[in-house]
Amino acid sequence: MLMDWNRRRLHWHPRLFVLMLTLTLPALAQDRGFSNERSILHGTRDRTYDVQHMKLDIAFDHAKGLVMGTATTTLTSINDGLARVVLDAVDLSIESVSLAVNVEVEAASREGNRPLTYAVENGQLIIDLDKPYRSGEPITLNVVYHARPRLGLYFVRPDEAYPDKPWQIWSQGEMEENRHWFPCYDSPNDQLTTELIVTVPDSQMAISNGELLEIRRNENEGTATYHWRENIPHVTYLVSVVVGRFVEVRDEWDGVPVLYYVEPRDSNKVERSFARTPDMIDFYSEMIGVRYPYEKYAQTTITDFMWGGMENISATTLKRETLHDERASLDVSSDGLVAHELAHQWWGDLLTTKNWNHIWLNEAFATYFDALYVEHDKGPQEFILELENNRRAYFAEDANRYRRPIVTNRYENPEEMFDRHTYQKGSLVLHMLRNLLGDELWWKAIRHYARTHAGQTVETNDFKQAIEDATGRSLEWFFDQWVYHGGHPEYEVSWEWYRRRQAVALEVKQVQGVDDVTPLFRMPIKIAITGDFGTETFAIQVDKAEETFYLPVEAKPLRVEFDPDDQVLKELTFNKHKKELLNQLANAGDVGRMRAAGWLRVYADRKVIEALGTALRQDPFRGVRAGAARALGEVKTKAARDALLPGLHDEHARVRRAVITALGNYVGDSQVVAALENVFHSDSSYFARAEAVKSIARLSALNAYDICMEALEVASYQEVIRCAALSGLVVLKDPRGVDHALKLADYGQPFQVRIEAVSALAGLGRHIPKRKKEIRERLVALLEDPHFRVRTAVISALGRLGDPKTLKALEASLEREPHFRHRKAAREVIRKIRIKGEK
Repeated sequence: MLMDWNRRRLHWHPRLFVLMLTLTLPALAQDRGFSNERSILHGTRDRTYDVQHMKLDIAFDHAKGLVMGTATTTLTSINDGLARVVLDAVDLSIESVSLAVNVEVEAASREGNRPLTYAVENGQLIIDLDKPYRSGEPITLNVVYHARPRLGLYFVRPDEAYPDKPWQIWSQGEMEENRHWFPCYDSPNDQLTTELIVTVPDSQMAISNGELLEIRRNENEGTATYHWRENIPHVTYLVSVVVGRFVEVRDEWDGVPVLYYVEPRDSNKVERSFARTPDMIDFYSEMIGVRYPYEKYAQTTITDFMWGGMENISATTLKRETLHDERASLDVSSDGLVAHELAHQWWGDLLTTKNWNHIWLNEAFATYFDALYVEHDKGPQEFILELENNRRAYFAEDANRYRRPIVTNRYENPEEMFDRHTYQKGSLVLHMLRNLLGDELWWKAIRHYARTHAGQTVETNDFKQAIEDATGRSLEWFFDQWVYHGGHPEYEVSWEWYRRRQAVALEVKQVQGVDDVTPLFRMPIKIAITGDFGTETFAIQVDKAEETFYLPVEAKPLRVEFDPDDQVLKELTFNKHKKELLNQLANAGDVGRMRAAGWLRVYADRKVIEALGTALRQDPFRGVRAGAARALGEVKTKAARDALLPGLHDEHARVRRAVITALGNYVGDSQVVAALENVFHSDSSYFARAEAVKSIARLSALNAYDICMEALEVASYQEVIRCAALSGLVVLKDPRGVDHALKLADYGQPFQVRIEAVSALAGLGRHIPKRKKEIRERLVALLEDPHFRVRTAVISALGRLGDPKTLKALEASLEREPHFRHRKAAREVIRKIRIKGEK
């Protein structure tokens, strides 16, 4: 599953000034605990039976949000004496439970079924069997039921405010929410095969897991019945159904059907978003060493999905917003999302975490294999940027929220484990493993792990043992510090040239606070020393709090690089002189040049500005060009401005955006304002135009409000330009912005605009006291908004507003809100408001 985080651009900030140059983020927050008083110990669920197969025969009442049908579950007893079966069944209305004495008889038929006694308690269906069953003895249970699910199954329909919204029904089972729409064993430590027989209006289709066995047209009823079967055993949360009007676009990979389902209005966007899917299947099949194992691979885009995508076995669900036009493709691509969910077909579906403590085995693998496809498809430079994005995302969470081990058993709800420690840090740990082993042994280990545990549920030790079995390498120390402990090394590094010894003295300190969570790290580190003699590389092992290494070279170096390829996840403070950094910017590898561009921003002299300007204009790596732009943006001199302006014509939209953002620091510069106005009116990129609006607002230009008003009328992909206008109004602190934000927060506006408007109301409410009461009342009312993402934004906005008068409404929301994410966020906002009130 790919979460929809708000990934803000993170900038590098020097910890030490001028000569001490640091790769880091802000100091760690004091309150960094992951677990809290609500956390409990989690592990693998005990089982008394083994589910073999489940068949759902269901239909819907769309207008009422109702699902009704029969769940037929075949299971076997694990031990002798099984007399009771407990199924998960939250908010289900059970009509009957029976034992299928003759399994050849249709489940819905009364013949061959023996009624059983049952009770529903605390979200579980407790079934008393007709006798004690022996180990391995099969039992088939029929449960007739109906439900109006609050979770797990969602009904999308048009209304007066959104008349063009499609009629759709779709499920979302992960983590443990399929129990809300059918009775099941809903934990990830049991696997079964499944069938879905789904009856829908004949104008719609039903898409599910596995092979489509039959479509039966029920002409007298105006319905159609779709019969799907998934023959590969899988865990329950991967069961999926999607119903709606879709266009099917067919592709194939090596004889396997590859299907894309989109709304009819989106059919012209299919190729742009999904064309690389067969190549991705080919890449993963070859590199993992296990051929794509399922009957088909389908991708369906749906409306109002709360996540980015979900890897339902053989039938991935994706948010509709991934589809985009040609102009948006200058900045965005569906490839990352598509590759991530496809990677899950191996890492998460074929091999599935046995419990949520080890969810990184699903999500970190999918995140890293998404990046590996980027390396394969787009080359090493784009791969560097994928890793850099993951690094910054993890550092932000570690710095500003909490630090935890990747594998932990203490949390309140499994959803808490779906964070940047699991996804981004986990992917970087895999990257370190790859570099530690080398490509040959890495891929040998991966293939052994996949082949050994295909069709199984797994824990981290299974992965560790597979590496040891395949390579002979014992990595107990690596897993202990990187997986079962938290944090990362924070290195302070400096060097001196010892002429008499003909050696570089490299001093390395680990300065992270060592405690029960964060260890002193042991890592091999590559050192590259460059001079007139060329480049010499050394391998050192850093495992002490402080150590000096003497590295022999024949002359004083021009530069010394510590971990030049960023193979180790770390924060780095490196004592470098300006001359060395200029050499690094001009001559080092891609990572070294990118780092040098960032570090040089602490200087403001002519040579540095000229060098950064040259890098912005000429460097072949867009990561370096963007880094040079950010550095020039912090210099804030006329010469730096002149060096920045040519970057507005860079061929890559993301570099232009970095330049535009940097120019937003040049307050009072009319030449910059004019250049940004031109960008807003003429750039080919939606996102560059949006960035120009925000920078013009930051510059407090005389016409900034007018530009924001103009931007509010501009349609764009994901409404990025209108959202930028709302953001700009907050920066301007203009009272007129309140009325626009109130209007655009209304139900009926595009949800992206509503989310930004909600955020804008919080910002404006803090700056414009006269409107705070009105803003507070609107935000409180929006706590009951139908849209998941809008409610997410509202809770965050109320936290920023910090008004004690919202506490009662926030507390009331805890009682009615079905989603854990919202309840947790609301509790945190309540806590912060109360703490603020006590000061």
